[in-house]
Amino acid sequence: MLERIWRKNQAILRSIVHNILIDPSGVEDVLQEAFAKLLRSNTGLYTEQEAYNYIRRVVLNTTIDHYRFSKRRNTRFTNSVEANSCHLSQNQANPLTLLIEKENEKLQNSILEEVRKTLEELPSEQKEAIDITFNRNHARIKDICKERGIPYSTLRSRVTAGIDRIRNRLKAKGFYRTFEEVR
Repeated sequence: MLERIWRKNQAILRSIVHNILIDPSGVEDVLQEAFAKLLRSNTGLYTEQEAYNYIRRVVLNTTIDHYRFSKRRNTRFTNSVEANSCHLSQNQANPLTLLIEKENEKLQNSILEEVRKTLEELPSEQKEAIDITFNRNHARIKDICKERGIPYSTLRSRVTAGIDRIRNRLKAKGFYRTFEEVR
């Protein structure tokens, strides 16, 4: 019965894990660990609803445990890096840190360049909507819409269409990935 319920509700269980974890690549590991815990447990579940609630609770608890463990591991790693970097003087740069900073800077510059190119290629209505939204100088968007004679819903749809174009361009270039695409 557990296996049948597991297969039936696998998408729901996967989304629970996916929403909690920082790193979506661990979803399958957490689900396998939870299923192993279920198989090891000897609980007397009588109804399908009881079984589903139990499975859901096991998956949730396993996910939270995994999240806490990864958070502690990251904290320990950060603390050890900080402790090791204390040996360097303030004026002395760590070569590894400089290399990582340089790579991050290159990546950010290439992403910004791609966003600039895509913004230039957007239709004028979408460019204007994005400009209104992101360069409003603390003015209310609805007030700006009234001032310019653009319905608020139209502005929102133009911004969404423009951002979707930018996102699709970044996906095509390999800069942007959704959770489904991460292995």
